[in-house]
Amino acid sequence: MSIHFGSTKDISTFIREITWHFGSRGLKGECCGDLSQPEYRALCMASEKSKGAMRMVAKSLGFTMSGASRVIDRLEKMGYAKRKRIPEDGRVCCIEVTPSGQTLIKNLSQEYDNRIDKIMSKIDPAMQEIIGTALRSFVKMIKQED
Repeated sequence: MSIHFGSTKDISTFIREITWHFGSRGLKGECCGDLSQPEYRALCMASEKSKGAMRMVAKSLGFTMSGASRVIDRLEKMGYAKRKRIPEDGRVCCIEVTPSGQTLIKNLSQEYDNRIDKIMSKIDPAMQEIIGTALRSFVKMIKQED
């Protein structure tokens, strides 16, 4: 069964437009405060898990362990994260988000939420539900593909 959703080119254009406005261009012409998009994602990933393992951050970013390590190095220099070793296994490096990193994530998340709320408030509630359902489904398929 084929589902008509518009052309692939249209969908691709929409995705690029959304990522431009909510990604690297972000808020007020910058991504995520003083962070790059990968730094922001790594910080968010580390904050979502009680023990953000370096391997998890690398996988989430699609980076090698070495590449993820460089991202964490920069986050440490900015004071947003620090490395910790699990006592049971000294080889496993985890990332702990510092209080300033947690504050940054909270503030940026709130700015993004406010922006999305403002946009969504102009859309019919039934269409809001459709958008939410479609985006959840789309992200689920992206994650399955990875």
